[in-house]
Amino acid sequence: MEVDEAFSLISHAIDSGHAAHGYLVVGDLKGGCDELTDRLLRKLFPNELEQIEAKGHPDVAWLEPEGAKRIIKVESMRERIVEPMSLAAFSGGWKVGVIVGADRMEAPSANAFLKSLEEPTPKTLYLMLTDQPDAILPTIVSRSQRIDLPLSEGLLQDEDYEQVSELFAAKDAAGLATKLAELKEDADDSDVQLVRKRFFKTLMSFCRQMMLGGNLPRYQAFRNVEAIEDAYRQSERSMNDEAVLAFLMDRVVFPSS
Repeated sequence: MEVDEAFSLISHAIDSGHAAHGYLVVGDLKGGCDELTDRLLRKLFPNELEQIEAKGHPDVAWLEPEGAKRIIKVESMRERIVEPMSLAAFSGGWKVGVIVGADRMEAPSANAFLKSLEEPTPKTLYLMLTDQPDAILPTIVSRSQRIDLPLSEGLLQDEDYEQVSELFAAKDAAGLATKLAELKEDADDSDVQLVRKRFFKTLMSFCRQMMLGGNLPRYQAFRNVEAIEDAYRQSERSMNDEAVLAFLMDRVVFPSS
């Protein structure tokens, strides 16, 4: 659904007293997820907009992945979400916990959060933002209401997906550069940027699938994803794709390495 529809749905549930305690919001973290979160916080705290914009409101707890491993650690979960959300609201109204990149919770942090989600205090709302819902603990998913927003960056399809995945698994930088050049050549001029996004998104998907299959530790999968994000930004700046991909292959780590 679009952001407007999602906001109306949750807003009506809040007004009618039937809001879920937890919403799993699936979409672009720097797009629809951000916009929906901002609109909901503005609704719940209309008189404290400066604090909302500065992420400094005492009744809104924020947690994002951190460190080189880009994960959410159990210590951070307890300090920034579990403990502050258990306290009475400073303003006497709502308390909101926002977890950005909820798929990056380690198992201990997910379990620590699960208890808060199962036993919330009154007027408590959790927003779990992710673009990879399959990586979230199933018990958290089952206790949340899922909101699917549009994802602007899809994956390559069918044979293209398989070929890129195979080349990536083989760490074949030259082959990947050739395949990317072919994809861009076949696209209309207006679609070249979209093709590039889908190409690098496919590489990210491959790393996450290895993590989900237990073939790669979460922290290493996230490091790989960060390396791919860096490579995408370099490619976007018109740097030579073959050089960018060669550097990427030197950074990524697979189980067979």
